[in-house]
Amino acid sequence: MVVQVAEARHGMVAAGHPDATAAGVAVLQAGGNAVDAAVAVSFALGVTEPYGSGMGGKLSLVYREAKTGRVMVVEAMDEASHHLVPAEFRALSTEQRKVGAQTVAVPGQVAGILEAHRRWGSRPRAELIAPAIKLAESGFKVRPAQVIFFRAQQDKLTANFELGRIYLPRGKVPVAGSRVCNPDLAQTLRLVAEKGADGFYKGPVAAAMVKALREAGSPLRADDFASYEARVTEPLRVKFRGTEVFSVPPPVSGGGVFLLTLAALDVEKPAGGSVLTPEALDHLMRVFLEVDSACREVLGHQPASREKWQALLGADRVAALRKQALAPATEAMRTTALNSAVTDEQADGFEAMAAETTHFVVVDQAGDVVSATQSQSNHFGSGIVPPGTGVVLNNSLSNFNRISGNPNEVAPGKRPRSTITPAVLVRDGRLLAALGVPGGSRIPSAMVQVTVDYLMFGRSLEDAIGAPRFHAVSRKSGDSVNRFETEKETDYRLADALKTKFGWNDGTDSETESFGGFNAIEVMPDGRLRGYADQRRSNTAMGY
Repeated sequence: MVVQVAEARHGMVAAGHPDATAAGVAVLQAGGNAVDAAVAVSFALGVTEPYGSGMGGKLSLVYREAKTGRVMVVEAMDEASHHLVPAEFRALSTEQRKVGAQTVAVPGQVAGILEAHRRWGSRPRAELIAPAIKLAESGFKVRPAQVIFFRAQQDKLTANFELGRIYLPRGKVPVAGSRVCNPDLAQTLRLVAEKGADGFYKGPVAAAMVKALREAGSPLRADDFASYEARVTEPLRVKFRGTEVFSVPPPVSGGGVFLLTLAALDVEKPAGGSVLTPEALDHLMRVFLEVDSACREVLGHQPASREKWQALLGADRVAALRKQALAPATEAMRTTALNSAVTDEQADGFEAMAAETTHFVVVDQAGDVVSATQSQSNHFGSGIVPPGTGVVLNNSLSNFNRISGNPNEVAPGKRPRSTITPAVLVRDGRLLAALGVPGGSRIPSAMVQVTVDYLMFGRSLEDAIGAPRFHAVSRKSGDSVNRFETEKETDYRLADALKTKFGWNDGTDSETESFGGFNAIEVMPDGRLRGYADQRRSNTAMGY
């Protein structure tokens, strides 16, 4: 797959739409820092990728300050209503838990990006939100890669009047090159520019959201919005091949799965010159499945979740995971990994293989970096736009587990977990790279594949990102074999070897875009910044 590469000396942005990328670069050129640019990019992406992220969704952000070397995380995951009754949620039909008002949680993106700005930003808030306001008013240009997502969600777009009015202009799916406007969203952005988070979580916007949701049966109320706060916390961290790798802690699950897999792979190098050999992929995917299973038992919005994950990093526990992973397939499937496997009824909601998300990275002249992922959960989230707001609301409650005692169990005031996995890589005290990818449940496995190819096998980030993607599918109760998904561009000989030599079942996926599109920035030895924009999506890297 083609990867667009950009180089610059002073600052770089890699994001999901060229208009959002350009907004971030303009902030850097005007003297803003990485967090300032991230604010501009974050709000602009909510306009230009409305199916994937925005003011109605969540955000998880890793920030590294070059001067001190300190790495911090802004956690702004969507939050269940404090008035939610778990028994009533469990009683909902499958469809009601997948789309509609009952799936909506309090959105975190606005609070999260503004908290980052409050702590580390330098430019006026209104200046940074202005590009998004202009894009919402004048319209963003639809890229060819985006048409697929509008077309795939046509039923959801027509089911809600406001959603269809905005994103099906004249009743038709937008075509490449056309412009899509959202003047209501521009007004909501103006209120946030003027009043900060209060412009979203209090006042007329919050009232409109609560009214629409309440009328549709949601338990969300004004106090749920007014009490929402983003959290600033320490990242999770492992050392892999001499590089410190930082990602996000619970309630997010993606960071923990990604980092624990790296820890389990660190002591040995699979055969072959890249990750794309049958031997290396079999090794990597088996380890990933064991780690994924172990992490499902501990990761969620619980006080002890981080400590339980840290315990998994113990040498004996990692060795046990590795041993189990590399046991014969039939033996491995009979072990504790199966006991914690997901079933259709127990699954972590409906975070599909191709759940829509977006990732962006910013590096400024000082070397500060932001690596951030934001999401609506599924494409166009709940399918609801409260009249007059222009805001597409998430369906994040669909990511809850309904089984009592599960760390991701549905509960009032709780934040459902997510596979989003923004990451920052540091070597010898120097920023090496930052990266991330959308793609639902495929995010952690994609992060493992690219990072292992880059740090263990020494391949370039361009080659690692552009390579065919493989995903080991989480086991379900009753599975008798391991299963993988891959892209249609994959060399069939590689996929066949995994099946015939190592006993995997093939679930080849013809939709390349469903494997996500990486955005990454690498700092070269001479200080040049190199941005990477994976063309599986409408990504663009740009610098100055």
